[in-house]
Amino acid sequence: MCCNAQYNLARSFWKVSFEYLMLVQNIARETVTQGNTWFITKDWQDGPVTEIEHAEGTSWSDHTIIIPLLFNLYHGIELLLKGFLLVTPGTDVKAKHTVQLMSRQFYNAYPGEKELNGFLRKYTEEGNLPAILGEFLRDNAMPFDDLYQALRYPSDRDFQIFKKYIELKYRGSEGMPFFEELHEDIEAIRVAAVRLGRFLKPKE
Repeated sequence: MCCNAQYNLARSFWKVSFEYLMLVQNIARETVTQGNTWFITKDWQDGPVTEIEHAEGTSWSDHTIIIPLLFNLYHGIELLLKGFLLVTPGTDVKAKHTVQLMSRQFYNAYPGEKELNGFLRKYTEEGNLPAILGEFLRDNAMPFDDLYQALRYPSDRDFQIFKKYIELKYRGSEGMPFFEELHEDIEAIRVAAVRLGRFLKPKE
């Protein structure tokens, strides 16, 4: 059982985590609503599509939002995991732990949390990743541990090797299931995380 001070620290991580995850959820929903369109057409009599029309018509499409969306997703997951590990006896939480390692630590500490562990396996284990994430890693010959950094910067630290993001973009209707599932997955794990957080709260 953790103390009140440790629990309050964890709760601050959960709170910020939820803000990141809700942002991702809202963007995923809007991308679905807008149809993940990456090109605009109109009647030839109305003239060519202008840059402004194209920008407005594709403002919620994957080629516009996917990189920051994924960055916010993984940052939200990181904060959520750190919050739970902070209140887990015998768990060492460090600033540089990877999301995958923390996900495995969480599983070891809370093997009965099926919804949370299923979500974590889906988004942090190479063999379970959504197709577009797996394809992005393969296209860049990159292990999962390098994904977070690739979402932060488009090149390596020497500015010599540039990331290829094409596997994440311009998916149109084929990319819709990813955003639909992401929205549903976050909704489910938010409920599960709140339930677990309340269970771990120190008794008065």
